[in-house]
Amino acid sequence: MCVPPSLLAMLLFVVQAARGFQTASHHGLFSAAVALRTRRWAGTGRAQVRSGFVAAAASTTTDDGSIVGGVKEQSEDFRTSNVQHQFMIHWKGERENGYSKPFRHDEFSSALHAILASTQQQQQQQKKEQPMIEFEDALDFQGDEAVFNNTVENHNEAMQYIVLPTQQVTKETLIATVQRCSLVHALYEIVADGDAETTTYETLGQNAIQNGGMEDLYKGNTHQHHTWCFRVRSYGNSTDETPVRGKDKRSGHRARSLKKEKEALVAMTDLFIQFGGGVDLRNPDCMVYVFDGLKDSRRILTRRLADGPKTSVINPNTRICVTNTPLTPIAAYCLCNFAQICHGSKVLDPYAGSCTSLLAAAMIASTSQTVGIEIAHDGLVNREHILEDFAARNLAAPKALIEGDSTYAHVRREARGATHDGGPFDCIVADPPYGIRESMGHNDESPMEELFASITNDRENGERLLAVGGRLVAFVPVTDDETLWEMLPDDEATSDAGLELELYREQVLNRKLSRWLVSYVCKR
Repeated sequence: MCVPPSLLAMLLFVVQAARGFQTASHHGLFSAAVALRTRRWAGTGRAQVRSGFVAAAASTTTDDGSIVGGVKEQSEDFRTSNVQHQFMIHWKGERENGYSKPFRHDEFSSALHAILASTQQQQQQQKKEQPMIEFEDALDFQGDEAVFNNTVENHNEAMQYIVLPTQQVTKETLIATVQRCSLVHALYEIVADGDAETTTYETLGQNAIQNGGMEDLYKGNTHQHHTWCFRVRSYGNSTDETPVRGKDKRSGHRARSLKKEKEALVAMTDLFIQFGGGVDLRNPDCMVYVFDGLKDSRRILTRRLADGPKTSVINPNTRICVTNTPLTPIAAYCLCNFAQICHGSKVLDPYAGSCTSLLAAAMIASTSQTVGIEIAHDGLVNREHILEDFAARNLAAPKALIEGDSTYAHVRREARGATHDGGPFDCIVADPPYGIRESMGHNDESPMEELFASITNDRENGERLLAVGGRLVAFVPVTDDETLWEMLPDDEATSDAGLELELYREQVLNRKLSRWLVSYVCKR
């Protein structure tokens, strides 16, 4: 639905939606009006985490220069303004509390590092020192008796400010990072902010006009034809709105208000009247938000810059190749991002299965060269169906899908030979089939120990499997009566392979079992 870019048109739509609330479900009116809504969440607690990354004074853009989140990537540096924070991340929700949260910051930092490292290589720049990126909670709900503490904590960590110590990371780099992070819902740029008690909607609009945060949308400017929509969302300890039936998974009751949108639209007329594009409530190029009731009673005006990837396109129920225990899309994305895959990377999965990890690698970096090794025959893992899965999504097919055991030197040699130069791989990603191999009698060495031994043997024979500086990232299951260190190769085996443990993160699957994501970097 697209209407002229006038404030009156939006207000008329709001009034119509309000009047048609009772019958809208029959006419499709209120489903369109969902683009103009206020959401209020309930929750308690707070949290803050920090992770490391390498930054460079360089920008990154997508190959096709496509519009992301309604804002076409621009080769501009950070806009100068007096906002307290400049960017905010909205993380994806969790099916169960804490299931994916341990990976959020490390996936983001690893993806950012991969993009920056790729840009540095292209521009032949020397690597800079590693500054720290911080994430600060944007919400600070204190909770009530009806909300559990862990629910409150997850609510307050669902939206976080990105605190960058320098201006070396450009907006375009952040957009490219978000586009490949499976645990990010959206990235917002904060155009204006202030204390809610003293900062009115009108003040936000005037501040945005003064600092030029939305000038590209003005008539006669770069994105004058971009369509747009406006939303207000409120967060806090209480609500004066009538809750909508049902609860948000992270944070309790959710409410909608057309009244506040109408109030804010009128107050910010001077800003919106300058936009050149039409209002589109269903599929706008640019989404403008006001977030109310944030931590420290902040009120902010933002624009949505980018969305995280649609990982659901490689869900097991969408696949042509069907196996018993496929890797989930988010797990596959985490493997690839922790491995810092980038365009041109050579990627090996020695326990490929149905190749979910290689699908994720192709979605993250379309020019990556992927190779899969799988011991199972086509009756269990149909390789033709795997290739059809890649073709159906317009993704570059693996260079080879090898039937064989990755512990055999000739199989690994065939894998290397499938790449353009026959050299070592930049990344090895793995979700080893521990239970299957143990049931087949492979009990002397764990899959990780076998993989380390293979890396060592190839290195000693002058046939490197993993390049210096490359990464090996794998999932390792650990039961409640085991420790991670018991399940990993010992120090001697790690040293012999030329590897160094970089990081490890636990994902609790149930009371009896955890899955650890471990990342090794090849040092020699």
